[in-house]
Amino acid sequence: MSRRQGTPQPADLVLTVTPGTSAPEWCPACKAYTRLAGDLLLLEPGGVTTVGRYAWCQVCDDPRFPKENPRV
Repeated sequence: MSRRQGTPQPADLVLTVTPGTSAPEWCPACKAYTRLAGDLLLLEPGGVTTVGRYAWCQVCDDPRFPKENPRV
């Protein structure tokens, strides 16, 4: 199917996923306030939508100590 000349083309849709403001939380694994958590935000032309959450614990998720040999 060919397009007719002069037919408007749809605009490119730009979406961006970015972390929201993070806050310390209780980590149930190491039983301390060592977890950093926040919302994942989808930025789109019509506004902002929360699409999920992220969390990272400075003790449990330390790359120097893999999960096979946790240091707690």
